[in-house]
Amino acid sequence: MKKLIFLSLFLIFSCSSDNESDNSCTPVACLNGGTQTTDCGCDCSDGYIGSDCSTRLIPISVKITNITVKKFPNLDNGNLWDALSDADITFTIESPSDIEIYEEPTYYNDASGLNVSYPFTLDPALTIYNVTGNHTLYLFDYDDLLLDDFMAGLVFKPYDSSREGFPTSFTISNNANTFECDFTVEYTW
Repeated sequence: MKKLIFLSLFLIFSCSSDNESDNSCTPVACLNGGTQTTDCGCDCSDGYIGSDCSTRLIPISVKITNITVKKFPNLDNGNLWDALSDADITFTIESPSDIEIYEEPTYYNDASGLNVSYPFTLDPALTIYNVTGNHTLYLFDYDDLLLDDFMAGLVFKPYDSSREGFPTSFTISNNANTFECDFTVEYTW
């Protein structure tokens, strides 16, 4: 019985440590806005995973909430878009498979393509699940009862890994640099 008590006491005291550093860990440098945890790990920002938050995820979806038209062709082959006035701008968005997924229900009357910005709030916002596909935004001169005149188009990816992180807004221009828009977006992982 004395041997059992002695052995029990020996095990209890030999397993405990008065030295706190025995339980310490080596901190990891957290990347991409991650924050250090008490156990020397990282709590990663949205869109990042890994022990040091170095791996960027591809979003499940990107929601476009606003589009601001910043530049567009002011004239139609040297003429005003409408007989006596500037264009009445509106737009549509097509998926990579050329299916229209959004048609803006409003337009700006007599819009000038010269250094004026035209913000559109998408209502409802457009949620896109093919986030890495090439989508196309087409700008039109709204003509009420007549067929709308095509003005310009630009191709964009809702998520592009070449952009730094996950910007909540980004600017896209067409190849001719005659049409430019700002996109405001939200990401879901």
